Amino acid sequence: MNDNKLLLVKGIAGLGNRMFCALTGILYARLTGRRLLIDWRDDIYSNDGSNAFYRFFECSLCNPADQIPETDSVRPSVWRGQIHQFATRMRKPYRNNTEFWLNTSIDLTQLGYQEDLVVMWTFNPQVDLLRCHFNGPFKELSQLTTKKILRQLLREDLLLHPEIRERVNQFKCNHFKKETVGVHVRYTDHRAPLWPILKKLNTLLKHEPELQIFLSTDNIQIKNMFEDIYPLVISAQHWYSAPGLRLHGHETCPHLTESGIEALVDLYLLAECNYLIIDTSSSFSRVAELITKVPDSDIFDVKRREKLPVPLRRLTWKLMLRLGFFSWGLRFLSKFIRLRKP
Repeated sequence: MNDNKLLLVKGIAGLGNRMFCALTGILYARLTGRRLLIDWRDDIYSNDGSNAFYRFFECSLCNPADQIPETDSVRPSVWRGQIHQFATRMRKPYRNNTEFWLNTSIDLTQLGYQEDLVVMWTFNPQVDLLRCHFNGPFKELSQLTTKKILRQLLREDLLLHPEIRERVNQFKCNHFKKETVGVHVRYTDHRAPLWPILKKLNTLLKHEPELQIFLSTDNIQIKNMFEDIYPLVISAQHWYSAPGLRLHGHETCPHLTESGIEALVDLYLLAECNYLIIDTSSSFSRVAELITKVPDSDIFDVKRREKLPVPLRRLTWKLMLRLGFFSWGLRFLSKFIRLRKP
């Protein structure tokens, strides 16, 4: 490892995106021999400016005592003089996320940067951009699928903090008394296809009526609906924002770091279930799929192939919330599902 060279990985967006970004950074740090510093001091999961990453995870490549050095030897150059800035606050000059990423994160296909400090971030895992470097001591990685590489990194290099692991184990011991299906329903700024999730759940319950349901959701009305329809629903304790508003980084959240810990408890409990019903257009669901050890035949992905453009989806969602259609629709769906469930 080159102690004079540092890779700084900035946090951005929600928990699933951050984990994919961290995994990409870990792999890049291994390939280059750079020291690794993962910076989650931004106001998505940190109330006080402390680095939330070390409250959430342990990583063998990271030293919690490391600080961001003051240097002008920085790549991309846009970070010079702004190295302590949050990634989200660098977004404004750029027209879209692609342009934002290309200008504020290093080119991962290049390893030989001479600068002392290089900065990266990404919304999604970028293993395929690094494949051209899988040679020499890393040749064995070239034989592995992206999914296997990410699973290996999660198992060896991005370990859940022991205190959070204990919360996961305690909940599992107290509540997972029988076969359990984990259901993830993200339904705020990103919305999973609710009807296919319920159809798949009912089909599964027809064959295994004694299954209990572990529900992970960011929407209190979704939680209430599931508890109204199904008798065996369990969920971990959560703070919920107003229906329809995202959880992470919300200004009304009393404790951002605790909210992140609650999400991690959900994520790793999903991985402990015997079956999974997920929508992998959500990065949170994709991480759950990587962590779990259940066979692929017991994972049901209801991801839709096509969606409306993002601006139109956001506008539709705002109108639904403002006009009360979302709450009305859930009440109608609840009654309909109750008639059709096994």
